[in-house]
Amino acid sequence: MYQSLLDTKRPNTWGALLHLNFHNRGEWLRQNFRDILLTLNSLPVRELELWNLIGYLCIDDNLYSEAEKIYEELFRKTQKEHGDVGLAAYLLGITHFLQGRFQEAYHDFKLSRQHDLQVKKVNSAAVRAIAYMEETIFPTRDIIHKNQDKLLHDLNIPRALDRAMGPNMLRTIHKWNSATPLFSQGISQGGGYFLTLKNRQGQTKGIAIDPGYDFFAIFRDLGLGIADIDAIIITHDHDDHTESMEGILSLLAKYNDHNEQKKTKVIDVFGSAGVLLKFHGLLSATDLFGNREINFKLLVPGAEIKEMEGVSLLDKHGFTLLVNPAHHTERWTNQESAVGVIINTLIPDTKNDGFIKIGITGDSRYEVGIGRLYKDVSVLLLNIGSVEKEEGKLLGQHLGMLGCINLLKEARLGKPLLAILTEFGEEFSGKRQTISRIIENWSQPMSGSNHYEIRIIPADVHLEVRLTDLNIRETDTNVFFPYKMIAIDESDPEILRYRFRD
Repeated sequence: MYQSLLDTKRPNTWGALLHLNFHNRGEWLRQNFRDILLTLNSLPVRELELWNLIGYLCIDDNLYSEAEKIYEELFRKTQKEHGDVGLAAYLLGITHFLQGRFQEAYHDFKLSRQHDLQVKKVNSAAVRAIAYMEETIFPTRDIIHKNQDKLLHDLNIPRALDRAMGPNMLRTIHKWNSATPLFSQGISQGGGYFLTLKNRQGQTKGIAIDPGYDFFAIFRDLGLGIADIDAIIITHDHDDHTESMEGILSLLAKYNDHNEQKKTKVIDVFGSAGVLLKFHGLLSATDLFGNREINFKLLVPGAEIKEMEGVSLLDKHGFTLLVNPAHHTERWTNQESAVGVIINTLIPDTKNDGFIKIGITGDSRYEVGIGRLYKDVSVLLLNIGSVEKEEGKLLGQHLGMLGCINLLKEARLGKPLLAILTEFGEEFSGKRQTISRIIENWSQPMSGSNHYEIRIIPADVHLEVRLTDLNIRETDTNVFFPYKMIAIDESDPEILRYRFRD
């Protein structure tokens, strides 16, 4: 009914616009705008109420370019009639601001302020608008530009693997794991491991493993960046093993869009079924030019993975993968589809014929025979998860203390082994070394040699293992010593320190 009353040439009918819904009003204004503007131009500037009726409605209905034309006309007409252009300039500034044209808006507000001063308006709306632009908008934009410049600078920092870590190194990139970072009372950085290996061409490659909470923050503290990650291995889909994955892939996309070499970096991702489901929308990512950024390989128990997209993994990254089962339920499959892995390297095993193998149990409960899957590894990353919750029962989703003991006895009874105990919840604070020694003592053979064949080292963010000789870096001196000569200092329960012992 109200729409039938409207006439573009009769301004006294325009009040009916206030009774129309948003859609119908906007449609009428768009369709009839040229005629409306002609009618407004025929009106004297003292009919400001009619100019503002249409101008305000255009602004309210997000018709910013139409509102801009209205106030440009009002400004010119007012200026020609030697009237007060302060309000017209201010409203023109509003239309420019809402279109994101901040410099033009700022100019309009200053022009409005100049005319307000001429007519003795001291505290006009233009004053507040100028202050808002100068104190909020422009400083915020400067911060954004500086952050963008810093990001571009960081993205283009050259690879630092050889300088910051060197080849054939294993570094733990976490402190506490599990869900505890969500309700931590102190420092709570979870996050996985970082491995550097030499490939067949002698190039140093970087492999991120289970990048969970704060992985990239710790990684950056080591002097490394997105350019240093060549492959990612993820044993299951829980957040404490995947939380940093999306951030890594986001940085990869930015790197590929903005690196100075104009080259597309591709990261090879190896993950469980749950990981595939969790990140399937990201795993097909491409750069601005349509090039693939990610290759994905599904980790299925029993599989031996030797290539990616037809290229040998030994040539690309210096490893192959053997996939083991892990008895741990993934969220995205609601099945026990988590995995453990054995990383077969090109590093000669000086004590045995062959090459160094690194075992990663992932999160798993103990099942009879699981330890035998890791009988040939030289280094075993052992996820404890928790301690026994009920008398006489093993845990249902994690190894726990007794599961670790049973697994180690199956894997290495009477044989040397370096086991890195990881996946501590914060309830282990101040007790990591004690629990490690209990597992170490109970894992030794009851008969035969009295010296420890299995050594258990609890993990923290300082732990670094040189894989060529299995020496561990002493925290204070940065000197590497054989792992059997490393003592654990837990005088500060928040920070483990690795020290030489005679």
